[in-house]
Amino acid sequence: MVAVNSSLQAKLQALENLFREKLPSKIAEMDAALSRFLLNPQDHDALTLLHRLLHTMAGSAGTFGFPELGVDAREFEKKLKPLFDGEIWTKKTLSAYAKELRMYFDGVLLSAKNKSCNILIEETTENLKDNESSRLVYLVDEDNEATQSIKVQLEHFGYEVVLINQLKSLAIAIATRRPDIVVIEYGSVDGRMAGAEEIAKIKQHGRFHIPTIFVSNSSSFEYRLQAVRSGGDGYFTKPIDIVALTERIDAIVGREEPRGYRVLIIDDDVVTSEYYSVVLRNAGMSVKTLHDPAQVLNALTDFRPELILLDVYMPLCSGVELSKMIRQDNSYLDIPIVFLSSENDMGKQLDAVKAGADDFITKPIESQFLVASLTTRAERYRLLRALIMRDGLTGLYNHTAIKEELSAEISIAGRNQTPLALAILDLDFFKNVNDTYGHPVGDQVLRTLSRLLKQRLRRSDIVGRYGGEEFVIIFPSTTAIVARRVLEQVRIAFNKIEQHAEQGGFSVSFSAGVADLEQSIDADELFDIADTALYSAKQTGRNRIVLAGS
Repeated sequence: MVAVNSSLQAKLQALENLFREKLPSKIAEMDAALSRFLLNPQDHDALTLLHRLLHTMAGSAGTFGFPELGVDAREFEKKLKPLFDGEIWTKKTLSAYAKELRMYFDGVLLSAKNKSCNILIEETTENLKDNESSRLVYLVDEDNEATQSIKVQLEHFGYEVVLINQLKSLAIAIATRRPDIVVIEYGSVDGRMAGAEEIAKIKQHGRFHIPTIFVSNSSSFEYRLQAVRSGGDGYFTKPIDIVALTERIDAIVGREEPRGYRVLIIDDDVVTSEYYSVVLRNAGMSVKTLHDPAQVLNALTDFRPELILLDVYMPLCSGVELSKMIRQDNSYLDIPIVFLSSENDMGKQLDAVKAGADDFITKPIESQFLVASLTTRAERYRLLRALIMRDGLTGLYNHTAIKEELSAEISIAGRNQTPLALAILDLDFFKNVNDTYGHPVGDQVLRTLSRLLKQRLRRSDIVGRYGGEEFVIIFPSTTAIVARRVLEQVRIAFNKIEQHAEQGGFSVSFSAGVADLEQSIDADELFDIADTALYSAKQTGRNRIVLAGS
């Protein structure tokens, strides 16, 4: 998972929920404006209000998970524009427009209702992961016993695995159903390089371009070179490190696709900011636009941008003043600030840089140049933050970062009146693992759990290594009961994973305590409550999950 300052999906889900809840009142407001306009087509204020409300819906619906509604609102908005230039509609035209618009209102309310049902189903499911996101792996090996063991281990990590026991069946299987990746034995009874030769032959025929990982008993230069020449993307020697294999599969097929950089646009010009937000979203970025500079502190806390794009001139305060205000908070000293303005006075640009700006881009600018400039700065910021906030072994948030995340998430949950659960996990008898098998094997166990948590949990869930063998998970918009249900699935899967060591295979379990905001809204207290539940799990036999207060 790419290092980010926070879980973007949680923020978007919280904002989407809030937007969805307010849709009925927004529709009622638009319907009232429409009724005023129908009663008196000369009521310019009613027309202006209706146009503004439609414009707002067009700009926000797509951001909050209703793209089709946003597109439709834009069309209704466009139809009103000629009226501002003096065009006069007949009663028939006005009646037809009102009929279509009210049908749109009904569609908005229905979409909001359906979205609510989908979210309710998602929260109460036993596994919050989308089953359709499972990666299909073809495992090709004539050693049935060995492949069956690997299949079971990969399935614990959430993959869909299909065994192919005959090399000649691979091409037919691929033609029937295309896999995300092929893991294949390098040789077979047909020859010591038969697997590699078969992959090379299939690729030469142009029948597929599917990533391939070779597995072999040999680590010789000759075998590895032939694997590369055959189009291999990975090479593992037996016995296979399952965690390393899953990490390689994810790296190759892009299971953990990097989320777009979070960009906060601050500009009082709604049309201009909407234009640039579309440009950046099309480049894969996540964008929040802010038209009222007075809301910047809340936006920084909730959205936690990785880059701020702002204009020099705004009615409430200048961009230079706003930049100075942001830089006065130590939490935002390192966030890149880029000015985008038509101001070409070098003196004014220099003032912006002195105020803490990292760059000054003059309008107009080609879209691709804007994207490239912002991407470079946001990527550097993200990498630097990763060095500070991530645990070196697991790639999860470290002790300090996960506590900061919890405080921020509790604050967001409080503002949005949404639930939040906290779980603390601890590996059972981990000291025995280190003493018996050595610290490198202990590190392997830690990596296994971190990998499983990242794959089995939602992208919106925030996972950290609190210290040693202790892990912390923050579940935004989730109750403790639902969080426990999800973790129970992870606990069972983790206990079934076979860990490898020179002394032989073994398995490890974990215990956990879960609490939520029903127990406390204070971060430190919530930690203590979840930790007490964890202690209870340890005292009552380990390898179990205990709810706080149960």
